[in-house]
Amino acid sequence: MSIHDFCYLCTDDQVEIRIYDMNDDVEDEVFIGTMRDAMYGDFAEYDVESFDYTPDGLILNIDTTEDE
Repeated sequence: MSIHDFCYLCTDDQVEIRIYDMNDDVEDEVFIGTMRDAMYGDFAEYDVESFDYTPDGLILNIDTTEDE
């Protein structure tokens, strides 16, 4: 499921989320913003690999590794 589709399912598009890239070369936070911003941002078409809800908010993990 893409980030766009995942965020579209949520009822409040103003919730803040963080997106982390699990790519071995990056392994870093690549986005902080609202669900709405994530739906239309640079990472919107990447698949959600996993997610979690922490005291800091919702976290989505993606992998930007290019398919070979």
